[in-house]
Amino acid sequence: MDSAFLDLKSRLVTQPILRPPDFSKPFSLAVDASDIAIGAVLFQVVDGIEHPICYFRKKLNCHQKRYSTVEKEALKLILSARAFSVYFGSTPIRVYTDHSPLQFLQRMSTHNQKLLRWSLELDQYNLDVRHRPGKDNIFPDLLSRPAH
Repeated sequence: MDSAFLDLKSRLVTQPILRPPDFSKPFSLAVDASDIAIGAVLFQVVDGIEHPICYFRKKLNCHQKRYSTVEKEALKLILSARAFSVYFGSTPIRVYTDHSPLQFLQRMSTHNQKLLRWSLELDQYNLDVRHRPGKDNIFPDLLSRPAH
């Protein structure tokens, strides 16, 4: 089992899966959060296939683990945007999440100071947040789950 996992892991970080960025093509971001970590993948679509450019994973600290679901979901977006902002230009970055309320973060932020701060920070990026069912949000889901 360990050798199969290591083989899979090595394939995910080499071509043809992982590709260098092509700045003539738009970037997209897929994000996910669990109770223990957040995961994100910056990718580009080439010939109809989503090819990862970079991966991001961060374990939640003891305070973040106590965040409400919407706060964890917003945290994944803010930390991922910070991590990948060097790739963001003036073109919109399509963001896929399995948590549909993130599409309305700005409206929710009036009731929560933390969400308000994060929403204001996210305003500097041209993000187009879209809902994607969890079953189709595979890479970030794997990154946000416990490693076995």
